[in-house]
Amino acid sequence: MRGLFDEVSLGPLRLKNRLLMTAMSTSLADSQGRVTTRLGEYYARRAAGGVALVTVEEAYLHPRLPHVPNALGVYSDELVPGLTRLVARIHSAGAAAALQLGLYFRQPFNGFLRFAASAHAPDCAPGCLELTPAEIQYLTGLFVAGAERAVAAGFDAVEIHACHGCLLSEFLSPFWNKRQDEYGGSGEGRFRWAVEILRALRERLPQDYPIIFRISASEFTADGFSAEDGLALSRTLQTEGVTALSLSGGLGHVNHVAIPPYHVPRGLLLPLGQAVKAATSVPVIVANSLTPELAVLAIAQGQADLIGLGRPLIADPDWPLKVARGRLAEIRRCLRCNQGCLGGLRHPAARGVSCLYNPEVGREGEGLLRPAPKPRRVVVIGGGPAGCEAARVSRQRGHEVVLLEKAAALGGQFNLASRPPHKGEFVRLLDYYRGELARLGVDVRLRTPADREMLAALRPNAVVVAVGSTPARPPLPGIHLPHVVTAHDVLAGDVTVAEGPVVVVGGGATGLETAEFLAQAGLAVSVVEMLDSVGRDIQSGLGVREPLLQRLAEKNVSVLTGRRVERISPEGVEVSDRPLIGGGQVTLLPARAVVLALGLTPGPDFDDWAAEVGGEWHRVGDCQTPGNALAAIHAAFNVAVRL
Repeated sequence: MRGLFDEVSLGPLRLKNRLLMTAMSTSLADSQGRVTTRLGEYYARRAAGGVALVTVEEAYLHPRLPHVPNALGVYSDELVPGLTRLVARIHSAGAAAALQLGLYFRQPFNGFLRFAASAHAPDCAPGCLELTPAEIQYLTGLFVAGAERAVAAGFDAVEIHACHGCLLSEFLSPFWNKRQDEYGGSGEGRFRWAVEILRALRERLPQDYPIIFRISASEFTADGFSAEDGLALSRTLQTEGVTALSLSGGLGHVNHVAIPPYHVPRGLLLPLGQAVKAATSVPVIVANSLTPELAVLAIAQGQADLIGLGRPLIADPDWPLKVARGRLAEIRRCLRCNQGCLGGLRHPAARGVSCLYNPEVGREGEGLLRPAPKPRRVVVIGGGPAGCEAARVSRQRGHEVVLLEKAAALGGQFNLASRPPHKGEFVRLLDYYRGELARLGVDVRLRTPADREMLAALRPNAVVVAVGSTPARPPLPGIHLPHVVTAHDVLAGDVTVAEGPVVVVGGGATGLETAEFLAQAGLAVSVVEMLDSVGRDIQSGLGVREPLLQRLAEKNVSVLTGRRVERISPEGVEVSDRPLIGGGQVTLLPARAVVLALGLTPGPDFDDWAAEVGGEWHRVGDCQTPGNALAAIHAAFNVAVRL
């Protein structure tokens, strides 16, 4: 991994390697934007993992303009003591610290009317207030004041957020900016506010103080900020004294390139990074969830000077140390599912940023993996993600652990997660668990169904039941006909659907992904859903649901909502347009195969074995409450840290 760990400079700031943490919101501050212990420990943990520079999340500049709930603030001098403590924690853990500054007006919870670069921007229905030149100058002052507070708090650099949908990026992009004054039109006009902010910072901050601009290298849309715009802006900012350029991309919530989910190719920004490097002489930072292998190539091929890591460091804070020591197989690799990191900022019940299979995120200061007071014998029944997590954490805390799995391999139903199109990298989760259980010395017994006598012979102090669930088969007429199978059968390869048309019954995530899997094989597919929309179990705003529906439309998958299945016949599926009680207009959908995706039924609980076997018993994952992998893994973690 030569090259990643060379020293590099950002102006007068000397960094120990070429790896930095990019800014990602956490919702770990308090309701007034003040630094909390949780926030400090979260960043200190990333600093301790070997990254050279931690860019603390976007801090809001006005008390009424947080961009997410519990965002970090820098709008008042009263916040400086907390920010000072945060910098000290990052420094003491071994990294330099930068603070990102930004403005949004799009969020509905900030209490403001929607101000924008233009009154007629695409997302301004029924209308926005176009910022006047005087208001723009006022906002410039907020950037300067925030930067001065960052300097006072001891931050080593500031970063200006000017990309993928923030207010400043609206001015830069012709997609948003329809102004007719000096702040619109040509590149010079659209770039004007960014230049004014940079000039004001250079006038007010210490000489040569590192100022980074995070910009879109391209918005990847024909009428947006282009790659040519990215080069022109980069040259302009260099002329005005920027220290470094950090490249992002996309139109934020419009096309989801900024925080790309799993269907977006990795390394999408690297060719653009190479172009910006060729056009400028300042350091260029490129992110976009790069793997260690891509990061090394990017440095070697001149596509970046520094590598930005956001979600990879959420998933595994020790990514830099593991790469430096050649322990690549031990990295908990980001799957780009966006469920815990981005989803943790949007879900009402969430407590802030999290990760699908790193439940310690946001809880770093709690000492959750401390050694158990007394080592015990723990038996885990089931080798899906929940069972693997329970075994991993129990063993890491010093317990003797036996894991019983009836199948020939670990993974449970998550073995199916990588089968739909674009989800091949999901096997990384199972690779991680297999490697960790072996490294930690967990006694994994495959092809070993649990029985009462075996459990009694093991004499466990604790039993964790994680046997998952099975596909539901409701009592529909025709449900047992030979051409009726489950989505799990199809994705597992137990059943081959070779001829269409195919009707998928159930429009949740499993049904939609199975429909795409079948359509990609060239089959004619229809999806039938009782509710008024499909994909309701896929959280919106994560960049997953909307692209999936678009791909289904492109593959001519017919999606029928508000339909109730009346019966299945050898000819197809009879559906009614009265989903509540049936009746109404009944239509036959021809089908050579019918695929059920109608939810899950919890597996056995083994409660009647507990008295004979002894020990404390816990159920986790789908056998407790069918849900997603994140919920199952986190539930298993919470049980294991208490054993």
